[in-house]
Amino acid sequence: MSNKSFYLFSILLIILALLFIARKIKKNYVPSINISHLVLKDIAGRSINMADFADQPLVINFWGTWCGPCRHEFPDFERVKSRYGNKVNFVMVSDEPMETIIKFKETNNYTFLYAQSQIVFQDLGITAVPVTYFYDAKGKLILKKKDLLAEKELDDLVKELMNK
Repeated sequence: MSNKSFYLFSILLIILALLFIARKIKKNYVPSINISHLVLKDIAGRSINMADFADQPLVINFWGTWCGPCRHEFPDFERVKSRYGNKVNFVMVSDEPMETIIKFKETNNYTFLYAQSQIVFQDLGITAVPVTYFYDAKGKLILKKKDLLAEKELDDLVKELMNK
């Protein structure tokens, strides 16, 4: 192999490694989302005013009906939600068609507020679901958590949120 070929091959390997690293970073990136930037509708098609959640902590879970881990964590979310009653708001947000969200709700006995994002997740910077955001009673983002949340971890995070 000539020196020129060696250097070209080395540069190509470096470029491929950098592309791989950049893709991995992007996949693991969880953007900060100000709740005032969310545009949501409930399953009846009415706009959701995020100001209605003021004065109480808010947990927003971005999910998809097609997402196995999302569906897997819903029973844990339901148990934690029932434990805190109306002291914490839980909103489950999908960017799928409204009919898909409604069909999921009708076949699953969860008491969450389901919402449809009017902004595609990709445009919010969300590249993977599930991802959960925790906001204090003033609407300030306290924590964001990527991937599946088990009941104990979710409960601990909600307790921490309520103490903010």
